[in-house]
Amino acid sequence: MQAWEVRKPVIAACNGHAVGAGLGLAMQADMRIFANEGKYGFLQSRRGVVADFAIEYVLPRLVGFERAFELLVRAPRLSGQEARAWGLAGRCVPAAEVLATALEIARDISTHCAPLPVGLHKHLLWRGLSMSLGELADAESRALNHTMSTPDAVEGGTAYMERRTPQWSASINSDWPDWLKD
Repeated sequence: MQAWEVRKPVIAACNGHAVGAGLGLAMQADMRIFANEGKYGFLQSRRGVVADFAIEYVLPRLVGFERAFELLVRAPRLSGQEARAWGLAGRCVPAAEVLATALEIARDISTHCAPLPVGLHKHLLWRGLSMSLGELADAESRALNHTMSTPDAVEGGTAYMERRTPQWSASINSDWPDWLKD
């Protein structure tokens, strides 16, 4: 199973170097936190091989074609800050803070966001990369209607008005829409 097929968010916490396959694996994650001190790059061209982990699909969608081309063909080594500036990571922090940053993001999502919409957003974002606008809009509307029929649709607004942490009940397993099951 690939990271984009997992219904829960996948956060890559790279607190050291990630080059070649290591960086390719991190690119499959939904969010990435890199260390300022780390070195990052797709060095496969400099080693006589082609990159893997579906990087030719994922990378241009993350950073644009020209940057993806340069990253794969020229194969530069980037610092954490450069990698973030190129769009390879959403955050770049000191190495000692990478894991804590990733865990705080995960804690925030798991505490404040309903699991079913989070899973559906992830599914729509990844699948939407290869859908037409009309197909995506249709799938999004179906997902919205599905989530509106769950108790969590009421719980989210009620918890907000009552200034309390929501108590989610819908599950990404038992409440996943039948039309999305593979």
